[in-house]
Amino acid sequence: MRIFWLISIGIFLFYGCHQHQPQESDPVANDYAQNFQIERNEDFTKLTVFNPWGKAKKISLEYYLVERNRSIPDTLAAQSIIRIPVKRVVCLSTTHIAFLDALEEIEAVRGVSGLRYISNSTLNDRLKREEVVDVGYGQQLNYELIVRLDPDLVMVYGVDSDVTGPVRKLEELGIPAIVIGEYLEESPLGKTEWIKFVGALFQKEKEAGVYFNRTEKEYNRLKSMVEANTRRNHVKVPQVMVGSPYRDSWWVPGGKSYLANLIADAGGDYLGKKNSSHESYIISFENALAWASEADYWINMGNLGSKKEIMASDQRFGKFRVYNQGKIYNNIGRMGIHGGNDFWESGTVNPQRILQDLILIFYPGLVEGELYYYKEIL
Repeated sequence: MRIFWLISIGIFLFYGCHQHQPQESDPVANDYAQNFQIERNEDFTKLTVFNPWGKAKKISLEYYLVERNRSIPDTLAAQSIIRIPVKRVVCLSTTHIAFLDALEEIEAVRGVSGLRYISNSTLNDRLKREEVVDVGYGQQLNYELIVRLDPDLVMVYGVDSDVTGPVRKLEELGIPAIVIGEYLEESPLGKTEWIKFVGALFQKEKEAGVYFNRTEKEYNRLKSMVEANTRRNHVKVPQVMVGSPYRDSWWVPGGKSYLANLIADAGGDYLGKKNSSHESYIISFENALAWASEADYWINMGNLGSKKEIMASDQRFGKFRVYNQGKIYNNIGRMGIHGGNDFWESGTVNPQRILQDLILIFYPGLVEGELYYYKEIL
């Protein structure tokens, strides 16, 4: 599902620090996304991914999209070329599946990484019929199988710079690969806006734009409703605690992260907001205990599905005020047949549904509807 670790100067050169760069037209401005850019030229479209993994600084990867019926311009010699529209694809992250499903291109998927994480019902049916196969995970990718699938493109995810190793191996095998960095976006709508980037691969820029505009409109409608309610009624802003220990480490989202911004847009006060990072960080149990004494709500506790399971995982949770007197909700309302969590899959392209869930939790009665990704933990 995800891929990892370390890079060299030689790999940077591999990605296109060439002396003869093709001339470009002006880029298309994004509304929220910070980590990609689209530039359209008469003969090709250029996609650029900025700082494509965590802690990357001043790194950019460039890809040139050329229609199948066009010859490759001489100016693109030695560049990373992707023929469009893409028809056969391997996805190494479940978020890629969400983008393709939103674009009605799920039939293009031929391979996935980590089938147990997949929630999409259509894709799970195709996996059962062996129309789609699992190509392995992380450093255990089955390159021979990927070659047999003959994809037009492998969509790659990189937590850190080691992603360049598999990308280089794929391109040595003659298989184009592209790094998708939507997870690094701080804005929920910025993450969804990557549908425009993916749409360019399938020549579905118009459809991607329509989808994004519809999502943006609903998200901002809900956000404005919460803001108006807070101003008008001077309501108490709920204090929100996130997470639970994983292998003895309690990871929480940074104060500028995607989830922190979702909580803020839903009218919640995230207790980790003072941290200035968009990445997750570790807190001590003592820190968590202090937050638990302030929190009105506790959300996103891994796969814990009941208070009994919470206590079984760590008896110290019985000391949490939020456990005894607050409200607990977990984002496990839509789990796949193999245990994959749809919050991390389709939630990527449906931030308005996550926002509505959080509003329903924090401000009961303010909006109509039922919980979609969340469930109350009793």
